[in-house]
Amino acid sequence: MALNKSIKYFLAVAKHGNIKRASDELFISQPSLTSAIKKLEVEMGAPLFNRLSKGVELTPYGNKFRKFAQEQQEQYFALKHQFNDMQQRQFGKVKIGTGEVWWEGFVRQSVADYQASNPASSFHLEFGNNLSLLHHLVQGDIDLFIGHEVLDLSESCRVVFQPLFQDYEAIYVSKSHPLATGISEPSTLHRYPLLRVTPNHPRHQSVLANGLPHDTQFDERITYDVDSVMASMDMLHMTQAIMPYSHKASDWLEKHDIVIAYLDKEKVGNIGIYTKQGENKSSVEALVQLLTSNVNSK
Repeated sequence: MALNKSIKYFLAVAKHGNIKRASDELFISQPSLTSAIKKLEVEMGAPLFNRLSKGVELTPYGNKFRKFAQEQQEQYFALKHQFNDMQQRQFGKVKIGTGEVWWEGFVRQSVADYQASNPASSFHLEFGNNLSLLHHLVQGDIDLFIGHEVLDLSESCRVVFQPLFQDYEAIYVSKSHPLATGISEPSTLHRYPLLRVTPNHPRHQSVLANGLPHDTQFDERITYDVDSVMASMDMLHMTQAIMPYSHKASDWLEKHDIVIAYLDKEKVGNIGIYTKQGENKSSVEALVQLLTSNVNSK
């Protein structure tokens, strides 16, 4: 692409501030690079560089063009990545999103079963929370994801939710925590710091009809936001924090000396499989069947 080559040349000169160093990096001659930059300036109708005795510097026009050039280059590489991804999907690559608890529970076995039946297939596994995975599904970055049902979805999210089972919210603590033996009065929980595993980020709230709600209970409370379940376990052992998480993770977490202090059966969630509306890929359908089968067999 001619534009992409011009942008590549421009950015190299802008980075080095020197035609010779830029030409060495690009493996072209200095006269060829100088000619290309002059041609670009004529095309843009403005000087992009000031010529100095020891090199070049960006003009105000050049600074503005650099921002445009960087954005164009990023979009170009992103598009090439998407094309490569599309080609791989034609040969059976499946891109899955999941939470770590569901991976431990049944997704890992489903992936193993699928791989056994399709040994030449490729996988992309992405771990995250509901909103991040939903955002990536809508953007086409993944084919499906396993997670909690989101009730306040924007109408622009053309997705399908297939329920699998329900869970309750449990409050987890380390075995050395004062509440490790369990509690009967939930008001006790507010005395301790709160640890939120893979919390939602504002950058993903576009999938919600009304955006993220503001919860005032976190304003004056010590709160730890951690994007990793494994790191969250470490934090529970290092502090007296409490961690809300699915009760379905109890067996897995107990192996790491993390136990349930309180089970809130009024907070019920639906866990299922999200796919894009109107997309019927045989590889995705086969994986959905395996996920459903493995859940039902437990």
